[in-house]
Amino acid sequence: MRKTYLLLSTFFCFLASGILMQSCIEQKQKPQAEITSSVIDTTVYLKSDVKSSPSCKIHIEYMYLTPASAEDSLSMLINSEIQKNLFEGKYIGVAPESVSTQMADNYIRSYRTDVLKLYEADVYNGMDEQDIPGWYNYEYDIQANLENGRDSIWNYTVTTFESTGGAHPNTYSKWLNIDAVSGKVLTAEDTFKKEAEKKICDLILQALIEEVNTRMKTDTIRTIDDLRSIGILLESDPYIPENFLLSKDGVSFLYNRYEIAPYASGDFKLTIPYNEIETYLNK
Repeated sequence: MRKTYLLLSTFFCFLASGILMQSCIEQKQKPQAEITSSVIDTTVYLKSDVKSSPSCKIHIEYMYLTPASAEDSLSMLINSEIQKNLFEGKYIGVAPESVSTQMADNYIRSYRTDVLKLYEADVYNGMDEQDIPGWYNYEYDIQANLENGRDSIWNYTVTTFESTGGAHPNTYSKWLNIDAVSGKVLTAEDTFKKEAEKKICDLILQALIEEVNTRMKTDTIRTIDDLRSIGILLESDPYIPENFLLSKDGVSFLYNRYEIAPYASGDFKLTIPYNEIETYLNK
């Protein structure tokens, strides 16, 4: 009898082990969504058949999730949220793999609409090629990056560079945090405790002071009044900007050019480690 129990126990142990191993194998083999990058790198001429005419250089790198399968609705939702919340909603409903091509096509049409008639008028009036204004030449660059942030959060960042012959080129960035489990875009209200806004702004101010001192290679900037004396935060007190990231190393805040300082000061990217800001975050 004891031998029978022993044999049965051994059998069930092997059976359980086999089921567990099979489950582990299935989990390991379960396909995962992958980050895919679609790249456009081209130069188009104002008059497509005239290579001596002004040109527009375009570089676009657009990242998105390739779903693991046709049933991977979460990845599809995340791609949809990216397209809805960025690029002014222009590409809602466009297949992710086609977004970069549509961006390029739209910009080319805009470029020719803005400039072609003026260029043709100059040529018609006898302007020599060497005298054609430099501002007829455009440059357009978009870097749209997707990467893992803190815990189960996707970080999406878009930086747009555009040169249209003005006094200086324009650069602008937009950041997005997406819950990798639900596909929800996380707002400041979702992320930061409302009652902690003043504490967070104090941390931002201190990080800003440290950044400015580092850039200026000094230690003389110590207060908000010192910042204002060099043209920073002239029109506002410190605030939580629209652009923030729950990155792996801490919470990063972005102020684009002109938000808190003149163009010449550039943008400000400030990261506060989690051990300093964790207590002010919603769980």
